[in-house]
Amino acid sequence: MSRVARLRIDDWWVTVSLSVAEKIQALYGNVTVPRTAVIGARAVPDGLAEVHGIRTGTGLPGVILVGTARDGDRVTFAVCHGRAPAVVLDLAGQPYDRIVVSVANPGEIVSGLP
Repeated sequence: MSRVARLRIDDWWVTVSLSVAEKIQALYGNVTVPRTAVIGARAVPDGLAEVHGIRTGTGLPGVILVGTARDGDRVTFAVCHGRAPAVVLDLAGQPYDRIVVSVANPGEIVSGLP
């Protein structure tokens, strides 16, 4: 089984590190933003439910969404596998307005962010 995306956070950067398969599915590589660009973070029970709009990448309703979604002026980068818990990061001054990533421990990740 291939590795799935990981959310890496240090003092300066937040990186969505994609597996090789996810890079192909997303039609994009890893996404890195300055930690100071994160203006909000929350844990959600279903990452797929958070992503709306016209999608570029790979999507199968209720199963997977890996790529970009445009909803009006808002652009979201998402890596969601199934109806799994996820972290939603709101960003300022970046190409993406939000990042949504399925993770096993969203509450733990959010507690370390603004």
